[in-house]
Amino acid sequence: MSAGRVLGFGLLGWLLGAVAGGVAGLGGGLGWITLAGTSGFEGYSGYVVAYWMLGGILVGMAAGAILGTRFARR
Repeated sequence: MSAGRVLGFGLLGWLLGAVAGGVAGLGGGLGWITLAGTSGFEGYSGYVVAYWMLGGILVGMAAGAILGTRFARR
């Protein structure tokens, strides 16, 4: 196994994890504003969804990079 393979799979996992985390964060944020009845006044509900998406992206990036490097070492 070469270092380039591990790096490549790590970056690919990082990117795909960020996308998947953003989509999951979008779903979670939309679910949250629906269940909690968040006000749409001055775009507050948009801020809530953006916060959830950012959290999903960060978690997805970390998880994707870890899983990508583990997959490359097999």
